[in-house]
Amino acid sequence: MRDITECARIVRRYDRERYLVSLFAQPEMCEDLFTVLAVNHEITKIVDVVSDPLIGFVRLQWWQESFDAIELGTPSSYEVVLSLARLAERHPAVLDDLRRVVNAHEADFSDRLLPDLESLENYAAMTEGLITNSMAHILGAQLKNSRELGTAWSLINLVRTLPVINKRRKFMIPESILDKSGIKASSLIDHPFSFNFISLCKPIIELSRIRLDAALSGSALMQKSAHVMWLLAARTDDISRNIESAYYNPRSFPIAEIPTGLIWRHVMRSVWFCLRSQFQ
Repeated sequence: MRDITECARIVRRYDRERYLVSLFAQPEMCEDLFTVLAVNHEITKIVDVVSDPLIGFVRLQWWQESFDAIELGTPSSYEVVLSLARLAERHPAVLDDLRRVVNAHEADFSDRLLPDLESLENYAAMTEGLITNSMAHILGAQLKNSRELGTAWSLINLVRTLPVINKRRKFMIPESILDKSGIKASSLIDHPFSFNFISLCKPIIELSRIRLDAALSGSALMQKSAHVMWLLAARTDDISRNIESAYYNPRSFPIAEIPTGLIWRHVMRSVWFCLRSQFQ
């Protein structure tokens, strides 16, 4: 049995839900998906481990320089970068998406709150939306709405993780929602269990639902090449419905936890997907 790669190890540990859906890709595509998701994790974790914005910008710039080095054929010896270099030989457009992802994450080190839902949606689209776009590109799935799916995934996971806010992480609830709820961001960060999250989470989930419905519209996700993306969309839909049924309370246990039998749910959905694809 082949040893697990560094990218797969990172994704299995830190991005387990997308790790599980990626396992249903063609074997030759799995490592490419793991690579994109591992690079994404390495970029997004910077704000969690760096308190000085200047150092944060330096680390983000390191990734931009790594992309340049890959294009010049001189990647660093870091295993994740080497894996990305191999991926870029087959899918050079992925580097363009990742450059824009890094640029978008510069906002993580700004002291300013996002002003409104439109700004939050744009941030989600330029981060996880572009990562999902890269995944679709690797799979050969002709999805014009792949960024819609990634945007919905980003917004929903923002709500899921709201009760465990990392004080170093950029606070992403828009200022307009806080003002309407009469809540200060500093108070919410310092005392997260003293607030009712419903007024904060409902508009974000409603927006994610709009983006998810857009991703699910049409028949694109039922293409054979879109199998993994369809599983991700189905999981996004599950979480959205769980949050809605919990009255938009992210403290609810089923929302925060990954179900033990999730892989088997993917298996059953995959059987249905394959059967439906055969008869279309």
